[in-house]
Formats: sequence, C-alpha cells, structure tokens
Amino acid sequence: MLPIKGMTPQEIRVLQEFRRLTTDTLSIHAIKQIRHPVGGGEAPAFALLEKGFLTADGARENFTLTEKAKEFLSYDPLPGYEKGGADAEA
Repeated sequence: MLPIKGMTPQEIRVLQEFRRLTTDTLSIHAIKQIRHPVGGGEAPAFALLEKGFLTADGARENFTLTEKAKEFLSYDPLPGYEKGGADAEA
C-alpha cells in the first residue's frame, strides 16, 4: 500500500481509530491496543505527533486530533461511477 500524504498504513490506521470511536482524544494505552496488519504500538502515534496530525499532553499519555487530522479524516472517497440509462440521455 502506498503512503497517503506521507503516512504509513499504521499511521492511517491510528487516525481511522479516532474516527471509528468518534472521539478527538485517545490514550496511549488505547492506541497500543489498535490491531495493525504489520507493526503498530505507540510508534505510529509519535510519528503522527511529529507530522502535526496529533498533539499530546505533557506526559504523552493522551493524544488529540489536530485540525490537519480532522481535515484528513473528513475526506470520504467514493468510487467513481459512470452515469447510464436516463441520466446519460438527459
């Protein structure tokens, strides 16, 4: 899988977990529990912190989405389709 916006699949998976749980903040414990096809743990969260997708409290125990991350998660790609039938004739 090719990285999206310079992110690894593990980093994208962490962001998707925020969306799945409909929350803006996750603990490091919750992030460590995310199942990844390859790798995981806390490294993706710290990478997202460095890339500006997450912020952390002083102890780095809780991570919060930034506006940059919320914008990324708001994009919901839909597969393209060709119009047919009555739509194509109109």
